[in-house]
Amino acid sequence: MRVFYTLILISLILSCESDDICPESTNSTPRLIITFYDMQNTEVKKNVEDLAVYAIKDGQLNLMNEINGITTDSINIPLRNDQAISNFKFYKDFSFTNNVPSGMIDHLYVDYEIYQKFISKACGFINNYNLLNFLTNDPSENPSVPANWIGGYVIENNLIENENQSHVKIFH
Repeated sequence: MRVFYTLILISLILSCESDDICPESTNSTPRLIITFYDMQNTEVKKNVEDLAVYAIKDGQLNLMNEINGITTDSINIPLRNDQAISNFKFYKDFSFTNNVPSGMIDHLYVDYEIYQKFISKACGFINNYNLLNFLTNDPSENPSVPANWIGGYVIENNLIENENQSHVKIFH
C-alpha cells in the first residue's frame, strides 16, 4: 500500500507543468522610480533630508512606512492600479508632532495609462504604466502657487515596465 501512495505522489509531482508554479524571481508590477538632483547642477544627485511620502487615497493620507523620515537621493513608489492617477504628498525636513506631519510639503500628481502584461498561466498579469503627466502642484488650485521645495522635474522614461532605471528626475 505504501508503494501505491508513493507512486501516486510521484506521478502528481511529475504531472505538474513548468508554468503551474510562479517563480519568486518573476517580475511584479513595477514601481515609479524617482531620483533627486541638485537644482543648481542638474547632473548631480542630491539627497533629500528627512523625506516622507504620503499616498492620498479617498481623501486619506497613508504614510509609506519605507519612506518615513529618510535621507536619500532616490525612491520607488507604487502607483495605484485601480485608477489612472496617483496623488502624493512629499515632505522634506519631515517631523511628526502631536499626530500632525510637518515640514516643507509638495503635492504631486502622477497621471498615467495602465496596461496589463501577461506573464504566464501561473503568474497571471502584472500592470505596467505609460506616464502621461507629472504635476508638482494641485491642478485644482491656482497654478501660479509655487511648489515649496521642488524646483522642477524631467520625465526620463515614460514607460514604467521595470525598476532598473529612473523614470522621473526631481530638482530641488
